[in-house]
Amino acid sequence: MTLCLVAAAGNVPADPVARVALFLACVLVAAKLGGELAVRARQPAVLGELVAGIALGNVAFLGIDFLEAMKRDPVLDVLGGVGALILLFEVGLESTIGQMLRVGASAFLVATVGVIAPFALGFGVSRWLLPNASPYADAFIGATLCATSVGITARVFKDADLLHTVEARIVLGAAVIDDVLGLLVLAVVTATASAADLGQHLSALEVTLGAGKATGFLVGATILGVVLSPHLFRFAFRLRARGALLAAGLSLCFVLAWLSAVVGLSPIVGAFAAGLVLEDAHFRDFKARGEAGLTELLDPVSQFLVPIFFVLMGARTDLRALAHSGIRSTPRHSRRW
Repeated sequence: MTLCLVAAAGNVPADPVARVALFLACVLVAAKLGGELAVRARQPAVLGELVAGIALGNVAFLGIDFLEAMKRDPVLDVLGGVGALILLFEVGLESTIGQMLRVGASAFLVATVGVIAPFALGFGVSRWLLPNASPYADAFIGATLCATSVGITARVFKDADLLHTVEARIVLGAAVIDDVLGLLVLAVVTATASAADLGQHLSALEVTLGAGKATGFLVGATILGVVLSPHLFRFAFRLRARGALLAAGLSLCFVLAWLSAVVGLSPIVGAFAAGLVLEDAHFRDFKARGEAGLTELLDPVSQFLVPIFFVLMGARTDLRALAHSGIRSTPRHSRRW
């Protein structure tokens, strides 16, 4: 906290590594203080981290503006993104493919309702508040409301130690499916608007291909993980260097996260899939020779990186935007959408 006060006085280091170190100190201290207050109030720690982030991101109201650079720092952004991957990987490790399949129908129903209802409400409210806007603008607003935060959902269940419950698996499964469906809806709306702007029409084949790509990735990544993971961990077990188990687990997580991004999905979907395909049988040999399991090895990494993600999410909330309550609409002919 002393470092934050020194920086507030205008002594922010010019060296990029020192600057990131200063920002990390502020973020981690704020995360732990906010998490502590939330836990004492019998709330999930993630809520305190988000509120602490909002406070850090809006201290410019008090004339302290050095943290404005923190919100835009690319290194912190990457560290927070990796933290989100680690979180979803950890959550995936708490379940198995069989357990998720048993709640698959319920999760799909929850996800479907969770996409249709926000889209319809967003579209309707947009038509009401912006009567002169293009229907494409209304559809885009509805589509953006379909997205859900898998990270926050997962973190709340983890903080409450409820990841092993059937209800948690249904909600998390629905959150992942909702993420896929939401991105698909947003892609369709965007493509339709772009095609209409060019005087064309979006074909049903393009929509089908988009849906097939998302579904194919989830199935393919699961199969790939199931096939490759035993060989990967047998190879890692033969290595004498320390940290082989953690390196193997994270490598699988990051590869599937990358593949998820390649097909247009959120990388956290791939990270979650990587956790699902790993079971205790993959780590049995490591535990037999006295090593910690993958979950235990991930814990310190998670404790460092995951709070960065949530504090940055909160910090990027601009409270000044709430002061501008006026809604202005423009005529249809002046909008591209």
